Amino acid sequence: LKDDSYDLPLNEEGKLVLLELNAGGGTNMSYYPDGCIYIATDYWEGAKDYLEQNFSDNEPRITLDRFILTIPERLISVPDNTVSAVMCFHSLCSSSNVNLALLEILRVLKPGGKMYFIEHVMTKKKFSRFWVVQMNFAIQMSFWDCHFGDFRSHIERVGFSEVNISELVLSFKGIRMPGPMQSLSPHIYGYAVK
Repeated sequence: LKDDSYDLPLNEEGKLVLLELNAGGGTNMSYYPDGCIYIATDYWEGAKDYLEQNFSDNEPRITLDRFILTIPERLISVPDNTVSAVMCFHSLCSSSNVNLALLEILRVLKPGGKMYFIEHVMTKKKFSRFWVVQMNFAIQMSFWDCHFGDFRSHIERVGFSEVNISELVLSFKGIRMPGPMQSLSPHIYGYAVK
């Protein structure tokens, strides 16, 4: 984001306003530009303590505006057209209504603002896909209510003016995941412009 921030819309004070969905303890903060205003959301109440500790210890260059305990589809306390960029890293998968979450993101973004995302998606391999469908309840329980979906089509259909999506399959230190665990590797990433 540091390299891309020059073309994002600013607030009235000339600053970037960043909204991160499911921010956790703020592990992505090092990628954000100096002087930005940061709004963090998470559906886990304990994330607030970790986030505030990380800010007090490590991030004097970014202003923590607030922490909002919410889910991606309920950004009610964020006013319309006020956010320069939304960071959505493995956040749509925890949303119970992906379209509503994306509509909320569109609502809070300033015109010309961007949503940056990386999301895991359903594998195209038949056996792994069958395994995921059969075991989805266990995956949701094991991975913090995460579920797989066709996020690409949701992002493309919701009403962004420009969408840039790429695909990748993650490997861990060059080692492919064994058997049905390969279904956890496919991801999409990119950005979408309001």
